[in-house]
Amino acid sequence: MFFLRSLFFALLILCCLPVHTQVNFTDRYPGTVQGARQLLNYILESDFEERRVITRELRPTLEDCEYIFEGSLGKKVYRYQRKLDRQAGIVIQPLLKSQTDLLLWHATTSELLEYSGEAKNFPGGYHELAQYMSPGLTFYRFKFIQPGRYLGSAYDMLIFVNGHWRIIHRPWAVMVGQY
Repeated sequence: MFFLRSLFFALLILCCLPVHTQVNFTDRYPGTVQGARQLLNYILESDFEERRVITRELRPTLEDCEYIFEGSLGKKVYRYQRKLDRQAGIVIQPLLKSQTDLLLWHATTSELLEYSGEAKNFPGGYHELAQYMSPGLTFYRFKFIQPGRYLGSAYDMLIFVNGHWRIIHRPWAVMVGQY
């Protein structure tokens, strides 16, 4: 009888404890330019295994892609991302150890469409793709570079969507027939 009372008491205590949902590491950073910079600087300082985990957390869901892209394009972009993940196994990281600095650009949907502001630092395919993107979103492109250099390991499109940071690699490839 003592065992049953102890078990009941232990279960009662467990039921009263707060439930914690798993929060991705990348969700800790706000969906702002400063948040993007903090996230990317953390990646610069991380080891390879951490970078793999972070890259995995940044994978978009189907819902993310459907929110960003209109119509069936969201599903196509999502399938392309899954294919890239299987075939290329991309890990967001500087490709050279000496790439310790960061360049970061951001552009809204309308800036990409108009090819204005920092949108000029994005691949041209984004200008074509912008007409199929939801309005009011902000996209980020970044490079890990050697100090004082401009060329480096370039990545795009980082976006804060549905309360999460996501990265969608080369979504314009879907539009230009590379997928």
